[in-house]
Amino acid sequence: MRVIGECEILELVEPRFGSAELAREWYDQAPLPGFSDKTAAQLVQDGRGEDVVKFIEAVDAGLQA
Repeated sequence: MRVIGECEILELVEPRFGSAELAREWYDQAPLPGFSDKTAAQLVQDGRGEDVVKFIEAVDAGLQA
């Protein structure tokens, strides 16, 4: 299993938010539904970066909001 880190996730979401600043704010502060309201940063710190990427992909596919 590949470890996915902060930089990769920020690169993935920056185009969605339109700026590095807004992407960083989401990464650090937005609780993610389905993950006990942990933020992407907390999940990455817990070694769950792959789960964050799967969440983002699900949102893109319209499976979660």
